[in-house]
Amino acid sequence: MNTWGLLAPGPSACADGLEGLPLGVIGNAFELAPWADFAASSDSAWWRRYPKAMDIPRRYSMLQTPDVERVRIPELGSTVNSGVLGLECAVRLGATRILLVGFDMRGSHFFGPYENGLRNTQPHQRAQHLKQYEAWARYRRAEVINCTEGSAINCFPRKSLDACLAELAAHRSGEARSVRQRLPEARVSGGGGVPRFA
Repeated sequence: MNTWGLLAPGPSACADGLEGLPLGVIGNAFELAPWADFAASSDSAWWRRYPKAMDIPRRYSMLQTPDVERVRIPELGSTVNSGVLGLECAVRLGATRILLVGFDMRGSHFFGPYENGLRNTQPHQRAQHLKQYEAWARYRRAEVINCTEGSAINCFPRKSLDACLAELAAHRSGEARSVRQRLPEARVSGGGGVPRFA
């Protein structure tokens, strides 16, 4: 199981607990987790307004944007919202399980509305975005868990981030125990004291 975190910039966004996971960030969530493995934004104007996001090692957009890799999702059409783009990128990078954090989808961001000339998502657009999550969920075969309390996204199962992280820690502990049990005993040979596997 390859578990990734995916952090969106909704009002509930918080990077606490995500430090030990491979992580993708959506839009301004890069400000909360500058150590993220990738950043995704479908809006080329957003990339121009936030050049600091270029410090994230992998960058993805659905539109032609300088120094940002363009991603196409033919099953969903020419463009999708940045959250769906982030899901797609995480899967393409090897995620088999994705934990959604900050995906409120009820308007605004952790910093409030954009006041720098960028467009804020309107209610009719948000309804369209929710349908895009549903469409992506139908064709993609990744386990996605919505860890955002009160999220408007209903097409993925819900669980608290704490519960998911506890399960992950238990799983990793069990894997480590299993590996230790499978390792052959090391024996020390006579003179050199060098361990030798039986």
